[in-house]
Amino acid sequence: MLRGVYSAGTAMASAQQWLDVIAHNLANSATTAYKRDGLAFDDGLVRELAGPGGYGTSIGSLGSGSVLQGKYTDRSVGTINRTGNRLDVAILGDQGAFAVRTPAGVRYTRDGSFTLDPQRRLIDQRGNPVLDRNLQPIVVPPGQPEFDATGQLHVDGEFVAQLGVWEGGFTKVGQSLQTATQPKLLDWPRLEPMALEGSNVNAVSEMVSMIRLNRAFELAQRQIQSQDESLERLIQTLRNS
Repeated sequence: MLRGVYSAGTAMASAQQWLDVIAHNLANSATTAYKRDGLAFDDGLVRELAGPGGYGTSIGSLGSGSVLQGKYTDRSVGTINRTGNRLDVAILGDQGAFAVRTPAGVRYTRDGSFTLDPQRRLIDQRGNPVLDRNLQPIVVPPGQPEFDATGQLHVDGEFVAQLGVWEGGFTKVGQSLQTATQPKLLDWPRLEPMALEGSNVNAVSEMVSMIRLNRAFELAQRQIQSQDESLERLIQTLRNS
């Protein structure tokens, strides 16, 4: 009986963790270049079942519910949307991220929605300077700026700088920013000028998963209530015997 309660409780805890991840994904379904998160689960407390006394022939195994194994990020490419903005750039393919300089140091982002600050530095939407292939800020002289498919920035046809696109063990740190364990400069990045990458969250799929998890949570809750009622009846029977 206690094993059943443990299994149901574990299922409820796992469902709650998954629901939190789904809610975060849905909240960012319209965030530029957002990558959805997921959870990987494993079976907890797997017991091997054997014949009489536990010493006979193996008859299989019995799990006690799922436990969180780890969190992962789905890095598949989101929809590429044309914007017509000459400072917007999307990365094609699931590899690569732009480098920006933040107060905490160099960070990496797939969000290529860039603009200019009063000093005409190229910055992201949070005001962080965008860096070139040498990790230096890009200053744009007056004129008509335009990126090409390799990340080279030209102003009125004259080369100014080239965006740095990096790869190497990214980990999310919030606000569409990531750290990299071993950043490596990509020699031949594939970019789409005047476009932005959308989120790779499928809102319909996430909603379906949320409905299923809500049902699983309710089922586990009813199981615990049933176990509690059975235990209460057993105690009452023992008292009256």
